[in-house]
Amino acid sequence: MIALETKDVTKKYKKKIAVNEVTISLEENKIYGLLGRNGAGKTTLLNLLAGQITSSSGSVSIFGEDVFENSKAMQIFVSLE
Repeated sequence: MIALETKDVTKKYKKKIAVNEVTISLEENKIYGLLGRNGAGKTTLLNLLAGQITSSSGSVSIFGEDVFENSKAMQIFVSLE
């Protein structure tokens, strides 16, 4: 089962693109890593996945539920509070 999925998620800060059209699909009960250089957008992507910040475009879902539609519930779900 797909636990986490993004479709063309992008985050822009004014003219700076922090995350550009990321599409991923992660299965439950597996371990994944996120690697990249300083400033590559890793923290921004994780904040998007957790619903801490909203995307400029695209979608993020956890077990089929849109993270941005009910970010408070999603934060509780992923134990960020």
